[in-house]
Amino acid sequence: MGLRVGFVGAGMMAEALARGFDAAGVAAFADMSCVDPNPARNELFASWGVTPRENNHEIAKNCDVIFIAVKPYGVATVLEEMRPALSADVLVISIAAGVTLATMEAAAGPGVPIVRVMPNTPCLVGAVAAAMSPGTSCDETHVATTATLFGAVGKIHRVAEKLLDAVTGVSGSGPAYVFLVIEAMSDGGVLAGLPRDIATDLAAQTVLGAAKMVLETGKHPGQLKDGVTSPAGTTIAAVHQLEKAGIRAAFMNAVKAAADRGTELAKS
Repeated sequence: MGLRVGFVGAGMMAEALARGFDAAGVAAFADMSCVDPNPARNELFASWGVTPRENNHEIAKNCDVIFIAVKPYGVATVLEEMRPALSADVLVISIAAGVTLATMEAAAGPGVPIVRVMPNTPCLVGAVAAAMSPGTSCDETHVATTATLFGAVGKIHRVAEKLLDAVTGVSGSGPAYVFLVIEAMSDGGVLAGLPRDIATDLAAQTVLGAAKMVLETGKHPGQLKDGVTSPAGTTIAAVHQLEKAGIRAAFMNAVKAAADRGTELAKS
């Protein structure tokens, strides 16, 4: 695409996106810029060929697409600093949880296209699960550019802005839930006598395979679960224990808690 991509904030999520875009060939490190108050982060990005900039204003002057990857409380300030250099020709993509399009559009000024995106860290391995909501100054070209960038590193859905907090709860925070599941399954394998490395590999590969079955067969997860649980077998015995422990309610509560926290951030 030849896009000049900038990152305001060079933390872990920005790192995952930058690495993913370069690996997928949609934006090269040589065409990227970054700025971060931590010199070590700028140096890391520079080691890949990314150009560190002196300030946010310089990012806005030298990029076609700018990712806002700072803490939510700093988003409006960053956009106000860049405002003199922003225009209809610069697409701003915010990955900060809870900061509304209205807040960002007021800070950036009229006519600046802004898209809110909730991604997750598996973009580093080309498996992002993301959702986007375009602002009032976006056209279908801006939507297509965002979809192309994130589509190169996984999947992205377009949703109404009011649903982004729910997206945060499911996929934004979701990798942490799955890492806990893998760790717990590995612990169970060790408890049953497996070496740690084999238990972890089996657990992770099982999660990967199960996810692929959901995505590629189009079957309901419950239907796939039923296909594994033979009468009076080992799997239904295990599922019974999970149900006794409240596994479904625990995950539902986790998703809702993350979504509610996203809503709280929008109000702070």
